[in-house]
Amino acid sequence: MAVSITMFAALILSVFAFGSIAETIDYQAFVHVLKHLPPAAIGWSILATMVSFAALIGRDVTAVRYVGAQLPRLAPIVAGFCGTALGNAAGFGTLTGAAVRYRIYGAVGVQSQDIARLLLFIAAGYALGLTGFGGLAALLEAKSVAHLLGWPTALLSILSGAALVCVAALVLFGLRKPIHLGGFCLPAPPKELAAIQLGLSGIRLVSAAAALWVLLPGGSSNFFSFAAIFSAATALGAVSNLPGGIGVFEAVVFWAFGRAGAADQIAAALLAYRGIYYAMPLIVSAALLAVFEVRFAIGSQQSAAADERLVLAAARLAPRFIGVIAFATGIMLLVSGATPTFGHRLAILSMRLPLWVVETSHFLGSLLGIVFLFVARGLFERRDGAWWIAITIATASLCLSLTKGLAYGEAGFLAIVLTLLITTRRQFDRPASMLGQAFTLGWFATVGLIVIGATAIFLVAFRTADYTTHDLWWEFEFDAQAPRALRALLGAAVLATAIGFWQLLRPPKGLAPRPDADALGHAARIINEQDRSQAMMAMMGDKSLLFSDSGNAFIMYGKRGRSWIALFDPVGPVEDWHELITRFVTLAASHGGRAAFYQVRPETLRHYLDAGLSVMKLGEEACVQVASFELRGRAAAHLRYALKRGERDGLTFELLAPHQMAPVVDDLADISAAWLRSRRTEEKGFSIAAFEPGYLGSQMIALVRQHEVPVAFSTIMTTQSRKEASIGLMRHTPGASSYAMEFLFTQLIDHLKRMHYQTLSLGVAPLSGVLPAPLSSRWHWLGAVIWRYGTPFYNFRGLRAFKDKFNPVWEPRYLAASGTLGPFVTLADAAGLIGLNFKGSRRYWRGA
Repeated sequence: MAVSITMFAALILSVFAFGSIAETIDYQAFVHVLKHLPPAAIGWSILATMVSFAALIGRDVTAVRYVGAQLPRLAPIVAGFCGTALGNAAGFGTLTGAAVRYRIYGAVGVQSQDIARLLLFIAAGYALGLTGFGGLAALLEAKSVAHLLGWPTALLSILSGAALVCVAALVLFGLRKPIHLGGFCLPAPPKELAAIQLGLSGIRLVSAAAALWVLLPGGSSNFFSFAAIFSAATALGAVSNLPGGIGVFEAVVFWAFGRAGAADQIAAALLAYRGIYYAMPLIVSAALLAVFEVRFAIGSQQSAAADERLVLAAARLAPRFIGVIAFATGIMLLVSGATPTFGHRLAILSMRLPLWVVETSHFLGSLLGIVFLFVARGLFERRDGAWWIAITIATASLCLSLTKGLAYGEAGFLAIVLTLLITTRRQFDRPASMLGQAFTLGWFATVGLIVIGATAIFLVAFRTADYTTHDLWWEFEFDAQAPRALRALLGAAVLATAIGFWQLLRPPKGLAPRPDADALGHAARIINEQDRSQAMMAMMGDKSLLFSDSGNAFIMYGKRGRSWIALFDPVGPVEDWHELITRFVTLAASHGGRAAFYQVRPETLRHYLDAGLSVMKLGEEACVQVASFELRGRAAAHLRYALKRGERDGLTFELLAPHQMAPVVDDLADISAAWLRSRRTEEKGFSIAAFEPGYLGSQMIALVRQHEVPVAFSTIMTTQSRKEASIGLMRHTPGASSYAMEFLFTQLIDHLKRMHYQTLSLGVAPLSGVLPAPLSSRWHWLGAVIWRYGTPFYNFRGLRAFKDKFNPVWEPRYLAASGTLGPFVTLADAAGLIGLNFKGSRRYWRGA
């Protein structure tokens, strides 16, 4: 949410900043400058861009060395180049680039923790490089930069020198000890690697600045003065979270150099820079991924296994790049419809085509621009329906670009889009209709701002038109370009509004039916054929079940409001997961809902990233390594004391098989009822086990008696593989010994060890490990605050401390959800599902 607010605030400020700038731009002069940019300047800009991206790739190579990973040589090239290209174009540069790198590096065997360290190393190097490069440039040209900024020269020199000293001190003296961020440790990099990373960041920034500087009109400034302003503009653009800092970056450049050159010349240089440094790498990246897709489709067996995994992972990234390009195509068509056509091209058309063809082509081209903006979302989500629509409208737009004004450049770009769509066809494998897709409020707001931006461009391009006369709307002539553009803009605005109203009239939200006895029996068979014991939560019967086409896997899920929330990863063979996840996301979207997966494991995140979902950390799960569990040594002293104290208090332990529960079921019910009364609560559901005799009857029961009276118990979820066990329900009476639960778990672990189990899950500690870090989202900062100050509302720290007594390995658990704000809304809806009173049906359990 904070990111979205930052984006919109930055965008609104940019609009106001450009309000005064637009008045000084002469559109015809702007077009003339753009058409007559020196070829040498364009060539130097392209060369500088190539050097900059080579440095970016070098940063990834250095980061791979830092984490000590052995990878195919192509991996850092693809991750560094494609990740940066997508981050520049799509916004959220760090997060988007991180998602690409996670997918690439994860596919070739790099562990999640090492990927996180790699990303932090790159981000820290970039931040230091930006600070050092900007400080050095400002210090070298303090007088010129101070004049541009309107600051005192002495103040700028002091600030620049301080920045350089801080960077130098940090590199030379501050990288000696590991950096601890909560439970995460970032080892101190060797000085030579830190220096290389800093140098590569500097080369990247120098080259990026040079790519724009060579395009600016001569005499605007010397390079070092410009580089200082460029660094400030880049930093502000990154903070704004807008794609490539668009608007913010331009506003800063105009503010600093507007008096040194004509506004139309600066605008032309900025537009050319955007095309060279942002659009070209994005298209090259998409083309590279398309080549990987073709290679994968051909089925080359000449590469090693790691190379094959890299090719597959790269190919699976293609829809993200195609979606960004489709969105950019929509913007291009809207702007094209709002600006005049070259007069000599219209003259050629007037001799070959009737007027109604030109008018219709211009109008339909803008409408298709709006369609592209919405189709882009479907392409992100790999929808095959979106792919078919994109192919159709790209073909139509290519033809219309020629018939509306012989727009050869526009047609060439659309030809590239068509080629990319055709070559990546297999990656759009979700059998989902575009018409069943839901759009977020943020998406509509973005489309609305783009329409407003196109309108602003129209007003600049046709500044001399008389908008007070009603006849303007009804002028139909070859040279009546203002009326034509005005009608096209109005049509685009009406279509965008109509789609918005159509979204308000979505079909019914859909139901999440309870499973019947047959479905539960089917699920029970699948559960017992795999190792994940927590899958037994499906047998509570309070969650709906979605089975794969093969019938060998299923998803358990609940629904609240518009949130469709799957609990855990899919249950069953991994080869069925892709189809199941795709179907679930499609099912939620077809009813105007948002899909989410609750408490998924780190090694499975790639499946959800491929499905276009956002990921956030929920907490950490305590997993006791039963096979290596020992009661000897200082670390287990408190557990030995709990056993001795429990024996003095008259505690005894027994582990009951499911068929042994009947004689004690009434005692268990009494313990459960007493526990609920003492907590002044009722049975929960969804991810929390509830007391239901049928459910309990399918599990082992760990029972503790005090002086022969049952006082505490826990249910143990297992499968037939007998590898993993999980705690389900745990209850005790208010009068039980204060050591009853420690006694129970210690005895249980010892018994499971003798039964040759490998692990015991004690459950998730919410918000454990959700701590702020340089690449953290706002959720991590909020989670850290709740963890620190939320004890009066929930005993977060106490729960973690209790489970820590058994020396577990803490494994992260995540939420994967769709939409920008979807994860936050989903968390609230998940809490609502958990808080619902459990209303099971005993016939389900008997049937299972």
